[in-house]
Amino acid sequence: MLKKTGRVLAFIVAILFILFSIGGIVGAWWLNSAASDVTLKVFSAVETGVGVIDAGVARVNALVETSRTEVQQAEETINTVAGNLQANNPVLAALSERLETRLGPTVDNIQEAIAPVRDALLAVSNVVSIANSIPFIQERAPGIEKVDATFNRLGDIAADTRQLRGTLQAAAAGRADQITAEAATTLTTLTTRIDTRLAELETGVQEIQAEINALQARLQTLKSRLLLIYDLAALLTTLAFLWVIYSQVVVIRHHARRFRTPATAEAAPALPAEVPAVAPLPAAPTEAETALPADVPDTAPLPAEPTEEAAPEIAD
Repeated sequence: MLKKTGRVLAFIVAILFILFSIGGIVGAWWLNSAASDVTLKVFSAVETGVGVIDAGVARVNALVETSRTEVQQAEETINTVAGNLQANNPVLAALSERLETRLGPTVDNIQEAIAPVRDALLAVSNVVSIANSIPFIQERAPGIEKVDATFNRLGDIAADTRQLRGTLQAAAAGRADQITAEAATTLTTLTTRIDTRLAELETGVQEIQAEINALQARLQTLKSRLLLIYDLAALLTTLAFLWVIYSQVVVIRHHARRFRTPATAEAAPALPAEVPAVAPLPAAPTEAETALPADVPDTAPLPAEPTEEAAPEIAD
């Protein structure tokens, strides 16, 4: 009974290990799927933010190039007419109108285009901070300081642009004898300063874009590496649980075979292989075997002696 009870317990434990292993395999792949989904969502949010930043930076670059073109042309025009401002008063009026309709709105559009870039950069920084809580991730998003510096530079550019337009309007509206060389110097100084700040703005925006692109490339590599690690971990866990299942199946088969073996066969000690078995001695004969048959006489009958009647016949 103790042996049978032990085997039943072994059966139960083996079945429990098998069920646990099957649950472990299912759980490993469920965790793999959940971790992959979270990772993909995190990186998808970063990619979305990077896409917004790329679009905003491309628009800012285009607007900055347009603004620089307008400022450079205005500076060339001012330098051309600087020798005789009084005679070229209509040119200054046309230039003032052009800057009013082109340069001013373009600078305002730059401010509008860079605002989404700043918001997207903040969102990317927050997502990267969350992603750093995932093992194997230690990334740093581009600092918001550069975008703030860009905003400050845009404020200075807008102020210089307003001053340039005001000076040109005053020069174009004034009398010819009041336009002096000092006004031309002021105008060229303003255009040079605006162009320099626009170039600095363009450089800063391109640096932000380069950092964002580098971050995107690193995160793309990291995403592929994490997904591979998740798959390998799930595969190794599956193999380990499969080995446990196989070992428990072996245990079950062993005890099932012992259940089918009779108890007497288990109790009989097996002879050593090297000791030959002794041939059994012949059995002693029983009484039935030694008794003679009933119809067989114990001794042969003796011949009968001749009678007297037979004797004279022999004498004759």
